[in-house]
Amino acid sequence: MTDTAEPADSPINVPLATTGNCWQLREIVYAHYTYDDKKPEGQRVSAKTRSRVVRGMDIERFVEHRLSLPDSLPEGDMRPWPEGDPEEDRPLNNYVSEPCWVVIELDRNVPWYFEPNQPGITTQFAYKDDNSDLMHVTPDGLRAGRLGPDDIDCRLIYFVVQRRTETMQHQKFLCHVIHKDKRLDDPDQIDPDIPNDGGRFPNKDWPPVEEAGADV
Repeated sequence: MTDTAEPADSPINVPLATTGNCWQLREIVYAHYTYDDKKPEGQRVSAKTRSRVVRGMDIERFVEHRLSLPDSLPEGDMRPWPEGDPEEDRPLNNYVSEPCWVVIELDRNVPWYFEPNQPGITTQFAYKDDNSDLMHVTPDGLRAGRLGPDDIDCRLIYFVVQRRTETMQHQKFLCHVIHKDKRLDDPDQIDPDIPNDGGRFPNKDWPPVEEAGADV
């Protein structure tokens, strides 16, 4: 397994790996964040939906559903905070349990966007290729890879989580969002953890994507 320990001197804002996913992806884990500037600092960003697990739908169909039917979600269930996790269940966290796609969407009723020409999300520590294949999506369905699009209109990103090497490993992320033409600075920074909810993955029996067929 890849060593993904978090040394104290690790830099923040580490780009996700650009390698293709190695494993069959059988679920999508979805989060939908909103912002309320009437709330106190540190509480303005909240999750309308998080850790929502959707199975039986590939990532392209899921994204098209979000773009065309924003007021409805495909069938799925919320994955709860696992009992026994020694770390706090922070309101923006998303829990994964196997190689999957993670989708993060910003409330389209709020004047905020993923920052143009920057990765919409980075990690706070160097996790090698545990997370990869970041994609940005504009409302008209255009895709941009490692960096976001030029225009201020991207509210949806997705990427692959392909590995967690420790039980309940809280890998830490930073979303790069502008609100009313300004960067969201602390304490309202969107900094979810994406921990696994139990055992390590993938295990030795997990099928590579070339053997397993289609994603999800």
